[in-house]
Formats: sequence, C-alpha cells, structure tokens
Amino acid sequence: MTRRLLFGPGLAMAAALVLLQGRTFETSVRAQTGSPVVALRGGTVLTVTHGTIPGGTVLLRDGRIAAVGADVAIPTGADVVDVSGRFVTPGLIDAHSHIATDSLNESGTTVSSMTSMEDVLNPTDVNIYRALAGGVTTANILHGSANPVGGKNVVIKFRWGRTRAGDLLFDGAMPSLKLALGENPKQLPRQLRAGPDGPLRYPTTRPGIEFVIRDAFTRARAHQKARSVLPQPRDLQLEPLVEVLEGKRLVHAHAYRADEILMLMRLAEEMGFRIGTFHHVLEGYRVAKEMAAHGAGGSTFADWWGYKAEAMDATPYNAAIMLRKGVLVSINSDSAEHARRLNTEAAKSIKWGGLTEDEALALVTINPAKQLHLEARVGSLEEGKDADVVVWTHHPLSSYAIVDRTYVDGVLYYDREHDPRRPRPDEDLEGRHRRTTPETEPADPVTSDLRRGGPAVWQEEAARASGSNGEGVVAIVNATLHPISRPTIKGATLLIRGSRIQALGQDVAVPQGARVVDAQGGDVYPGFIDAATTVGLDEPGPRGFGDVGERLDYNAHLRTRVAYHVESDAIPVARVNGVTTAALVQSGGIFGGEVPVMNFDGWTWEEATVRPNAGIQFTFPALATWAGGPRQQSHGAPFEDLRRQRARKLQDLLRLFEEVRAYARRGPERPTDWTLEAFVPVVERRLPLITRVDREGDIREALAFADRARVDIVIAGAAEAGALAPLLRQKNIPVILGNRLTLPMREEDFHAAGYALAGELARAGVRLAFSSGDSTTSRLLPYNAAISVAWGMDRQDALRALTLDAAAILGVGDRLGSLEPGKDANLFISRGDPLEVRTQVTHVFIQGRDVGLANRHLALYEKYANRP
Repeated sequence: MTRRLLFGPGLAMAAALVLLQGRTFETSVRAQTGSPVVALRGGTVLTVTHGTIPGGTVLLRDGRIAAVGADVAIPTGADVVDVSGRFVTPGLIDAHSHIATDSLNESGTTVSSMTSMEDVLNPTDVNIYRALAGGVTTANILHGSANPVGGKNVVIKFRWGRTRAGDLLFDGAMPSLKLALGENPKQLPRQLRAGPDGPLRYPTTRPGIEFVIRDAFTRARAHQKARSVLPQPRDLQLEPLVEVLEGKRLVHAHAYRADEILMLMRLAEEMGFRIGTFHHVLEGYRVAKEMAAHGAGGSTFADWWGYKAEAMDATPYNAAIMLRKGVLVSINSDSAEHARRLNTEAAKSIKWGGLTEDEALALVTINPAKQLHLEARVGSLEEGKDADVVVWTHHPLSSYAIVDRTYVDGVLYYDREHDPRRPRPDEDLEGRHRRTTPETEPADPVTSDLRRGGPAVWQEEAARASGSNGEGVVAIVNATLHPISRPTIKGATLLIRGSRIQALGQDVAVPQGARVVDAQGGDVYPGFIDAATTVGLDEPGPRGFGDVGERLDYNAHLRTRVAYHVESDAIPVARVNGVTTAALVQSGGIFGGEVPVMNFDGWTWEEATVRPNAGIQFTFPALATWAGGPRQQSHGAPFEDLRRQRARKLQDLLRLFEEVRAYARRGPERPTDWTLEAFVPVVERRLPLITRVDREGDIREALAFADRARVDIVIAGAAEAGALAPLLRQKNIPVILGNRLTLPMREEDFHAAGYALAGELARAGVRLAFSSGDSTTSRLLPYNAAISVAWGMDRQDALRALTLDAAAILGVGDRLGSLEPGKDANLFISRGDPLEVRTQVTHVFIQGRDVGLANRHLALYEKYANRP
C-alpha cells in the first residue's frame, strides 16, 4: 500500500483551465491516477447515523464507501492518507442552492413548470469549487421564486473541472418542482412593469397566488383524467404537475409566513399530493405541528432575519422547534457564500435551540438527503454509499473548522494543501492554529439545560436586574477573566461599582451587600465593538425605519446619533452574542454624517452615546466595484473618462478642505457655515475621515489623497487591503474591515482570500477592527473574527480587533475595550470561547447594568416551543 501523511507529497496535479468572463481561471483537480482505493486512516469518523469512531478508517473504492470502522483491513496498494487529528464526515448536502446556473427565473409567466434548471447548468461556475472548499458535495439546484408555479429543479454533485453540464447531474435523483409563495411572486409583477401606470402581471396578493396554484393543479388533474381515456397532445406545462399528482415528482415550496405554509398544505391535501419540503420556512415554528402531520419537511436558514418584511418574525430557534415537533429539518444556503459555511450554520442550532452535535450535523447531511429521497446514496458514512467524504481540521461544528479534503464519488476534487492559489506565508497555518487555541476550551454549551434550548436558562436573574445600577456594587466571582490588555486571570473576581470596573484579580474582596454573580468558571470578556453598523438607524422588518443615507453629496454636518432608535429589535439580538457597543455609519453622497459610538443600552440616545463623533463617513470615489476590474462601468463610460471624473471630484475636495482651513482661521466668532464647520476637526486632524473603499487601486489612491489633503483617514471595507499591508503599516493607517463572511471580490481570487485578510493585515502590524455593516448581522460579529482565526489570524489579535483595537480606532480606548479598573463596565460572561459558534453567553453588562438576554428571537422560541 502507498502510505503518506495528509500534508505529504501527493499525486500529480491535473490543471483544469476554465474560461471565466474573459479571463483564464486556473484550478487543480487532483486526479486519481494511481490506486482506485483510498484509505482515510486515523481520524475521528463522524458517521452521522452510526455514532462516532475515534481513530477510525474510511475506505473508498470505485466511487463507493467500501468500509467504515476502527479495524478496517486496508488492501495492498491502497492510497493511505493519514488523517490523525482530523475529523471525517460525509459530504455536506445543500437542499437549496442556485449556484452553477446561468439563469434563475422565467419571469414572463405565473406558471413556468415547462422550464428546467438542467437547461441552464454551468459547470464552470467558480462557486462549485468554493463550495467544495466548504465541504459541500451535493446540492439541490432550484428554480427561482418569481412564479407561484416555478420550474423543474435538478440535483447535482460538485464535480469541479468537468466541462459538460450533464456530468454534474446526480444520477437517479428524484425529479422535483418549485412552488413559491409570499412576497417574491407578489412583488415581481411590480418590478416587471414598464412604468408606474403599466400593467401588472397577475397575481399581486397571497389569495391570488393560492388561486394560480389551485387553477394549475385543477387543469393538471383534468389533463391527467383526459389522457387516461384517450391519448392527448403533449402539454409541457401540465405534465410536471401531473407527475406531482402521481407521486413521481417532489414539491419544493418557497414560503415564509405561517398562513401561507398552512394554506399550501391544505391545498395539496385537497388536490391529493404532499408538499415534500418547505424552503426558507422562517415561520415554520408556528405551524410545526401541522407540518409534521402533513409530512412536510422544512429546509430553513440558520439565523437569517429582518432582511425583509416576511423575515421579521424569524428566529434562529426555528430549526430546533420544528425538529422537536417531528419535522424533518435541514439547513440550507440559498447563497454561494453560506454554502461555504454550512457546517457552522448547522452549529448555530446548538447555540439557539439546544440540539446535540449529532442532531446539528444531521441538518446538513442525512436530513437533506432524506428530503431529496437520496438517503440510500448520500448523507452518512456507511458501507455501499457514494464515496462523498470530507476531511476537516477541527470538529466540523467548530468555528475554527476548515476543509482539508473533499472527495466526490471517491475522487479528490478539493485539496487545501495543493490549492495552486493558496497563499504561502512564512508561517504555516497549522502552526498558527496550535498557538491560537483558547487557553480554556469551550465548555459543553448545552449541558446546563439542554431542554430549555440555550440562553433562556440564564435569563431570569439578569432580567430582574435590568435597569439603572446606580452606585450599586456587583461582584462577578469564580471567573476566568480575559482583560485583553494583560494575561488571562483564572479563578478571579471582577468588581463593578456603578458604571465602572473597580477592581479585578484573584484576591479581590467582595464588599458586604454587593450583588454576587457566580460565573461558575465561565469566561469574562470586554464587550465586543462593532466598528461600523447601522443598528438603531435601519430598523429591520415592517416598521422600516431607514435613516442610513441622505441625498446631499456633503452630509458631514448631520448628527447621526439623534436618530438612534434605542428600542430597535436588533439591539438586544446583537447583545446576546457579546456585542455591547457600535459605531453607527450613515452613508449617502460623498460624505455621510458623523460616526458616533453608541452603547447597546440606554433609555435615550443621549444615555447610549459613548462618543458623539468618532469621524466623518467618506465614500471614496471608486473606479470599479465589480468583479473583473476597471474596464468600464455598467453605464458604459470608458475607464479613462472615469479616471478624469474622479480626479475632478478629488480636486474639488482638496479645494473644499482649503476653504475649511480658511474658515477655521477666522476664529470662534465666525458666522456658522454648517457644511464647513463639520470639517474643521478633520482638517485640524482631531477626527479622521472613515473612508469606505475596497479595491486595491482605490485604496492606494485614497492614501495618496489623504497625504495631499493633509487629513487623517481610517480605511473601512478594505476588501483588497492585504496587498497594501506594508504601506498601511508604514503610514500607520488603521483599518475597519467590512463583513468577512462574504465571497471574494474577484472570481480568480483564492477562495478564502476574504477569510485570511484579517490575519494578513495583523501579521503586518496593521491595527484593525471588525464590522458587520448592517442592522441585522451585528450579532455575527464574533464569527467574523472566528473565520479569520480559522484561516490564520492569531486568536489574541482577533480578540483585540473586537475590543481594544476597535476602541482605539474609534477614540474610546480610555473607556472601552479591556477589563481595567476605571473603565466602563461593558462586558459579558460566556461558557467558553465566545468565537465558537456553539458557545453560550450567560450575562451581558453595559455600564455596569446587567441588561439581560431577553430579545424577540428568544420570546418567539419560548412561546412556540411550548405550543400544545
């Protein structure tokens, strides 16, 4: 047999050259040119259906799993891969995907069942490779949701490098049809009409959608009956519906609200068929009992919410509630980015819902396999099943897990070690992983009370203590303190008096009468800081407060903090993940408003204000914001014209700043010009321009402009800042990174370029912070840091970027960002590493107040988990 280590010399590389939008994209598919037998030996094998096998072996032969166990006999000549210290799972299955396609919707008709996604498959879509790098091997490619009755779906395997669309097809997969309810098919007619008074495509209401589906299946039943009597002409629209009626074709239904979910089940029952799986199904928790009785599955998002009216009542506990009520549940992506992180998306149902690890892993393996009627082929590691197998660096439900290898049908389609575009830094990733392991491993995040399903278990005491703390004293005892500015202190006490930290250490005396919070060995961290967000300005859902953009080019005089809505539902949702403070960004025009630093607590915006103004939002005039580079904008302007236009804009800004300097020299008695007044602290270098810019060339131009204008800047967004890391360090320019949980900006980029960026900057010595950028994802801020650690950032650097460095960049380092006497008592207690998606936060303090863990998501969980 051939023996080799996981990172040892490998088989020959077969390069697949795929032409993508006029560029040559080079990847590698490691062809199995040697032995057809592969033995993955020595890893922790997570079979999904038959338990965990420590030190197990998975044998792959001729595209199938030949054996799984602790004592598997390995044939002579097999390719033996040592996966000791690794985790081996079945390939992940995405039950709702739109990648690998050239088109999504047929928008010209309400019933488009004659169309098929098989006709628009694109095997050259780079997102296939990116999904393999996330461990996904199978996906259900669905028609879009523009039509009440959509097109035919198709199940594929991610065989990257194949050039024929047919080579992607999952042979033997049961065919299916897409239905769509709610706002998407309602709103599309309005989007399609030529003008405000133009004709609308029917329907535009939920009752209209119900009628279209009812009418379509009524016609299908008539066609079915007629052809049972006499041969009928082909009807390409009705034939797929007849197959649904005959049980030969599954139904996948896009739905959000409980009323429409219930409606479609009742309509299906009336017509004599069953809904196979509801997709998105964000209010499935409200009708889970009815779904289980009907036999419908639910394929949902892990925690998407608030991004449109239908999603306001979403809760991350949805998957857990449905599962506990007897619904077959999967977690899907509906996104090329989320497909790369299905493992940690599944892990969120441990944190929000109390699922076991086996139950969570099933959400992206055997459960979607069952929903697609493919459980005999994929979804678990069992003898005879397809050899779709993934090797992980850590447990796949860990925030730090990344994929080493992905096999499809026994063929190695992704190999991290041999990715031709993988950066080769001086230090290896494995070494950094060893050094960045948390000093205390996360405790089992659900052992305290698995039945309650998460943070509700610790909420009651905190809720009673909410409100002003006055000059009261709180002692957090039996804690592991992570001050950030100094080493970790175990077995310690932290004392809060009023709104500030008074003392911390192992020998701190607890004053008589103090309220004592026993951390029970838990971890205490300074509150995380979201360095750029719209929480409190852009209210999610039907209330629709939108105060994030003004119409003028110059809006620097706007006091953003006065629009901070302290009762925003997004605030407590973010708090329960340890985020206590944020910088609020109002964009619009070239200069947005002031960027205040606000606490996520306070009766009014005045009470919540930490710093009224940390800088002025500046949207740098960019030459290109699309993948592929600056050839021409969508409106057709040639590149050189764009350069000249930007040069004129920047020259105007230089003149503006000179005018501001002249204005400032006139002294405090000068007549007030609000536009100029707002820039006085900028030209005096008391405030920076927080400069939103992403592309490498644009960042370079922004740095040059700051030198010419003699102003200080902070680079925000910074998607391609890695190439300029030495220059940023040389100029001492801080960076506020935009959301890291995104796709690379360019198709030809290394698939994990965005994930690795923070570590690249930190190793160069650039001070940086993380940001969410919007109102509904601030709660995910810790996972921006986690993915950065997984891809090479030192964990302590990541924690500093969430806390002390963020505070320093925003000018509040004297008050926030570390656990130190005299600083504001913004902190939280967690049961382990807060960067781990499974870890629970038990208490949150803001300015010494225990603000509790109550939030909209938790209230919905507690109500509907107890529905009779």
